[in-house]
Amino acid sequence: MGKNKTLTFNPYTSITMSSLQKEDELLQDILSSKIELFPRKIDKPVILYGAGSLGKMAKDFFDYLDIPFLYVIDKNANQYKTDEYWQNIEIIHSDDVKETNKKDCLLVVCIVTVPLMELQDELKNNGWKDITFFYDVSEAYRDRYPLSNGWFLGKFNEKEKESIEKVFSSLANDISRAYYIQFLAWRRLRVELLFENLEINLNNRFFIPEVTDALNESEVFVDGGAHKGFVTEKFLRTVNNKYKAIYAIEPDYANFEILGTQLGDIPNATAIKCALSDKNGEERFYQGFDFASKLSKNGNDLVRTVMLDSLNIPATFIKMHLEGGELDALKGAVNTIQKYRPIIAVTIYHNSDGAWKIPLFLINNAKNYKYHMRLHSYGGTGAVFYAIPKERIK
Repeated sequence: MGKNKTLTFNPYTSITMSSLQKEDELLQDILSSKIELFPRKIDKPVILYGAGSLGKMAKDFFDYLDIPFLYVIDKNANQYKTDEYWQNIEIIHSDDVKETNKKDCLLVVCIVTVPLMELQDELKNNGWKDITFFYDVSEAYRDRYPLSNGWFLGKFNEKEKESIEKVFSSLANDISRAYYIQFLAWRRLRVELLFENLEINLNNRFFIPEVTDALNESEVFVDGGAHKGFVTEKFLRTVNNKYKAIYAIEPDYANFEILGTQLGDIPNATAIKCALSDKNGEERFYQGFDFASKLSKNGNDLVRTVMLDSLNIPATFIKMHLEGGELDALKGAVNTIQKYRPIIAVTIYHNSDGAWKIPLFLINNAKNYKYHMRLHSYGGTGAVFYAIPKERIK
């Protein structure tokens, strides 16, 4: 892209970039685009594409809303037919789909582990006439179901543009800036930017090399939004079971019960049942939604909320994955961050906070840190902002 040349974007397309150069010009092109995006309401029979984790989440979503779907397509259909979760649901291979279904039905893509536009083009070439992505659908029903993935940023005002530019300029290197641009391009424009030699690693979320290189045998790990303990288990493997203490925090009843069992035999590991927030008290919470359980004014239950600062944990590594509650939780952790200077890894893809508010909050409140950005799946899902104290960088 030459200097002062504006790149034209069209939604639901991909652009391959040969290098990480001139990212600042690319950012300006994204910020100035006038593309408008809209959620997709269900208006015809539905078929799900993908039976993995996101496919299961989609099934829960459609079941809860009482929206039927015809069946599920997966290239590994035989594998999933033996999955207890999918019992009594028809799962077929993509080769076995009726041509009439390709013409008359809405195919909802429930995969974010491969380049999305490449997959969309493949499906179109196979005869599908109407294709959408699951999070484009879920956004249309947010008033009825708590799932939120931040796929609709909308147009930026001038102050927001300035904030995004500050985040961009504060990132540690061109690699982080490229990931940030990828994130914004999809969330704002539905353009999938693919940089050559830039990997989207599906497996090292929260534990990128910049983090693992800084870890030692005295870590006090805070797993905020611990779910069922999967990230805590990964932390244990990463540090070879050598650490000082673990605090796993989870508000959902069902998740917490499993978490407690998982932590049962782990030394110096404490499970805490509460939601992290910017104040101590009670807030409404969507209980019983597995991954999607979250604080919300429309929640079906009340849970205890706690400021991390009030727990007096001498944290050296804080991970937060809170389904959109990350900014408030960080506000309740400022004293802990400034006193103990932990490594911080926080998800930024659940709502618009992640585009600039969460990164900017850390940039302003965690001084003398290096700030990194990574995508751990496609479409901006799995996006994590990392802050690493300079004194811990080897």
